[in-house]
Amino acid sequence: MSHTDETLAAYDAIAGRYDELNARMDTSGLADRFAEAIARHGPGGRRLLDAGCGTGRSSVAFRERGFEVTGYDLSPAMVALARRRPGAEGIPFLTGGLEDPPPGLTGFDAVACVDLPMAYLTGEDGLRRALEAARRRLREGGVVVFDLNTIGYYRRTFGTPAVADQGDRFVTRFAVSPRIEPDSVVVTQFDLFERTGERWERVSMRHVQRHRSGRAVREAAEAAGLRVVAAHGLAGTELRDPPDEDEHDRVLYVARRPG
Repeated sequence: MSHTDETLAAYDAIAGRYDELNARMDTSGLADRFAEAIARHGPGGRRLLDAGCGTGRSSVAFRERGFEVTGYDLSPAMVALARRRPGAEGIPFLTGGLEDPPPGLTGFDAVACVDLPMAYLTGEDGLRRALEAARRRLREGGVVVFDLNTIGYYRRTFGTPAVADQGDRFVTRFAVSPRIEPDSVVVTQFDLFERTGERWERVSMRHVQRHRSGRAVREAAEAAGLRVVAAHGLAGTELRDPPDEDEHDRVLYVARRPG
């Protein structure tokens, strides 16, 4: 199974539960940080492409911050939910992958990839291909803004098994990868168990991500015709400088198209 098929299967499996399972995610705080990066480094316009938009939470958050938003996602089930999201009326939501976006999308001031869609590009050349696709959708001077997990986060969070007990639902997580090394693929198994009457239903998800070091990100951006102009550590949704691969959870990158 390709990394695209694995990602699609993982998110189609939980599409209807995604927002509930991720209720604690601070989409508003992340949207603030992305919007600040776009304002600081972008060309000044408000046209934004939300790549890997999921159920549309980030798309609505960007609209609330004054952007003219178009969203797309690999999962048709997630896109269907995005189209029905309150507050998303009039936002175009399309189906496509980061390396192969929907046709006809050009001239954007910013491409935003919020909450780790770039991490699922596990092929050696995947990040370069996705950044190249994003560059073709930007106007000159436009920016791609995306976040990636640090090696410290992968080791802290996926390096040991965990169980989250939510009463009539619990989630187990364990790393399939025996070692988590820089710039390596990290395979994690999630199992959702949910009580339905007298029975328990199980949904299994295999999430396959790749860690990318700062050097690997810069090399991929340069090969894609972009230049990384900023990198910030993320602790929750707060920016920390300089980014620390061991201490911080994520790194927020800004890559600009020349012009």
